Amino acid sequence: MRQVDVAIVGAGSAGYTALGLIKQHTDNYVLINEGWYGTTCAKVGCMPSKVLIQIADDFDRLKKLPVEGIEGVDQARVNGEAVMKRVQTMRDGFVEKTIAPWQKLPADKNLNGRAAFIDTNTLEITYADGRTEQVQAKQIILAPGSRPVLPPLWQDIEEVVTSDTFFEQASLPKKVAVIGLGVIGLELGQAMARLGVEVVGIEMADTLAGISDPEVRSKALELIGHDFPLYLGQAAQLESTENGVKVNFGEQSIEVDQVLAALGRRPNLDTLKLANAGIELNERGMPDIDLSTMRIKGSNIYVAGDATGQKAILHEAADEGRIAAYNVIQALQQGEPKHYQARTELGMAFTHPNIGFFGKRFVELDPNHIAIGSYNFNMLGRPRVMQEFEGLIRLYADKTSKCLVGGEMIAPRGEHILHQLAWVHQLKVEVAEILRLPFYHPNIEEGLRVALRDLAKQLYNEPVEEVVKA
Repeated sequence: MRQVDVAIVGAGSAGYTALGLIKQHTDNYVLINEGWYGTTCAKVGCMPSKVLIQIADDFDRLKKLPVEGIEGVDQARVNGEAVMKRVQTMRDGFVEKTIAPWQKLPADKNLNGRAAFIDTNTLEITYADGRTEQVQAKQIILAPGSRPVLPPLWQDIEEVVTSDTFFEQASLPKKVAVIGLGVIGLELGQAMARLGVEVVGIEMADTLAGISDPEVRSKALELIGHDFPLYLGQAAQLESTENGVKVNFGEQSIEVDQVLAALGRRPNLDTLKLANAGIELNERGMPDIDLSTMRIKGSNIYVAGDATGQKAILHEAADEGRIAAYNVIQALQQGEPKHYQARTELGMAFTHPNIGFFGKRFVELDPNHIAIGSYNFNMLGRPRVMQEFEGLIRLYADKTSKCLVGGEMIAPRGEHILHQLAWVHQLKVEVAEILRLPFYHPNIEEGLRVALRDLAKQLYNEPVEEVVKA
């Protein structure tokens, strides 16, 4: 039996980040990974989707050019095979960068197999050829990632794809039902629609992309609905047909040649046999993870990345990998776990316009304790020049502290506004002080200033002096 200081399960963003820190403190470690190497982000998530979105936005932009005096764009067409080739080529380049560090690991430290617990400190690794090996570790970090949720009845329907298989297609489909309008479904659905694919979006919840503010939701339904029809509050059932798939939802049905199932992702903890390590699981099959330390309470096992079932995005996974590694190092040195505070929560869908939130969502707040500032971008000069002057930003501020507590939006170039708002939120800057920061003209951020002014009128008894005092 091999004995090590640290065993890391999973070679994604969290595992990679953790290993980089662990290697600085011990060379007695192993990495255990099942299947392909490369992060979910680079291979099947953030990056290939952004390539497709960029292509779609570029093609859609052509529709706005004739009014600017640019002629002949009506001759442009989409070559679906070339589109997917571009996506795959870019994707492969991103993946290559993520797997390079693993390729440099010594073979005896890089074990490609399935891990499962035998007891609290011991993992059994089963290799593809049937061989097994046991590894006993003082500390264990679990970062096995996640997989798409797919109902059992859909698994044998060839025309059903998930985000894990969508980017492997040789060309774009002709008619698609996107089932699930979270970030992934909404991004890919809109991109396909803008490239000429006939798309129908179906969502069981009464909102899309996690929007909880009713006014932002209404505006998002209006704007995204320009690209493809959206059906909320509908469960879907599938039937195979001679020509594709019949999708039944509500009292309606359509036949499509492909279904994109975007129903979320499930943590890959269920194959690890955590019960053998004495770990109790809740009704969702998840252990009790202290998110300030990433440690499963009462154990020497840490969980990071998508496997936590929390924030499935690269930068959050990397942070969790760091926290887990810091505390593993503490434990190896006989120290107590350190507790870390999460950064301001920030989420976005790279739709057009961008949808997103920072801090607390509307549904999490007491309306009696907050003021709300808003703006819809329709009168700003720069967005009108860009022909991107539709949206809505809603900012929430605490009436007592006069600091931002959160916000939701669908806004042109909203990804940049969301970052700026997350920064001042984490720094706990008062609304009046934010208004004294620079706002360059002409710019999208001027819309943010209008929303902040709306807040200031409600929060302060006197007008805010929007200048910096000497």
